[in-house]
Amino acid sequence: MEKIKISKQRILVATLTLCMLFTLFAPAANVTAASKRTKALTAYQKKLKKLDSKIYKFALVYLDKDSIPELVITSKKSIHAVYGEIYTYNNGKLKNLKYAGSDFGQFIYSPKKSVACNSSWINGYGAVSTFYRFSKTGKSTKLKRFDAIVNPKTSYKINNKKVSKKKYYAEYKKMEKKYPLKQISLKNAFNLTTKNIKNITKNYKSFVVTGAKY
Repeated sequence: MEKIKISKQRILVATLTLCMLFTLFAPAANVTAASKRTKALTAYQKKLKKLDSKIYKFALVYLDKDSIPELVITSKKSIHAVYGEIYTYNNGKLKNLKYAGSDFGQFIYSPKKSVACNSSWINGYGAVSTFYRFSKTGKSTKLKRFDAIVNPKTSYKINNKKVSKKKYYAEYKKMEKKYPLKQISLKNAFNLTTKNIKNITKNYKSFVVTGAKY
């Protein structure tokens, strides 16, 4: 009986110790995350102040799972040649995620999965959609490329290899199922007013958008 009592006491002590440690370190972790987020938002603020309000709009999105949103910059004019841009913040630096933007000033992505789809229409060729995964440092990894060719004749490619129309759309649907896509465009973004830029650090949640279904 004595051994059983001792074992129960040890379990109780261990449990209480873990609870105390969690109580001590959880707030510290939250404060650290909030501090990093504030630094990121301040960096976004400085970036936006340099942009022409007659040309650009902006929004915040959660590309990955952490508590620091990413910055999306889109054009006020939705034209084919204009690409949307997205920036992340890491180790004190603002990083442009190359290959993340799409035609017509859009940003097409899978929320909180670190995946973006670079989608564009190439005149005289057809449509190209490439899925990329991004790390917090801005490094990109190509997952899969889809080409729907219309000239000189209709054909399809996946990773530059010709496939049937059926396989093309089947594989594309698999990617969309694994990485459900949303799009950020002009209508989802906010004007570059002095008030909006100032409020990014005060009330960033009001500028976070998910986007429309792609």
